[in-house]
Amino acid sequence: MVKDYHRILGVSDNAEDVVIHAVFRLLAHRHHPDKRLEDKEQANRMMSDINEAYQHLSGPVLKARYAQAFTTGLDWYRILGVLPHVDAQMIRVAYDALARKYRSSPNRLNEINQAYAVLSDVGKRKSYDVRQQSLADARNRMIYDAKRSSRSVSKRQVYDFKRQSPVVYSRRTSRFLWRAYFAYIAAFYGLMAVLFILAIL
Repeated sequence: MVKDYHRILGVSDNAEDVVIHAVFRLLAHRHHPDKRLEDKEQANRMMSDINEAYQHLSGPVLKARYAQAFTTGLDWYRILGVLPHVDAQMIRVAYDALARKYRSSPNRLNEINQAYAVLSDVGKRKSYDVRQQSLADARNRMIYDAKRSSRSVSKRQVYDFKRQSPVVYSRRTSRFLWRAYFAYIAAFYGLMAVLFILAIL
């Protein structure tokens, strides 16, 4: 089963990279083995978990891979072979059939029992559904961000009269420069209109 790295770091599923980095630094400072002399062994375990969680959540590609593995690794509906909208009776029937079939396989039976324990309890099932939805949203957003960051930024060539050479600006910088130019022009003409009105009075 995949570790819940978000829980280890104490961040939400949709935490930004800067938040993950800041929390990692705080936890590394707090749980460093050199700072906790009374229980170095536990501090070493905590630090290894914190480092592993940070490595998996720090980059967009690893983050997307982890999110995909985490959401598919805990899919209790898939383990029981039912859809999310089925009622408790259908879940019970599926559980009974699978428990009879896999009674000689302890690992598979353990997964089936865990799935039934979550899906048969109404409160656990609701919280599981909410968590799965938020993980799916986070996974989709991370995959989108990973694809978006891998694209090359389109550049626009602008001639710089001071340097007498072309300068390459990104589209965002170019938009910013045009907006600043138009804001300057609007402010200039606004000031001229105010001065004209004052001159008339």
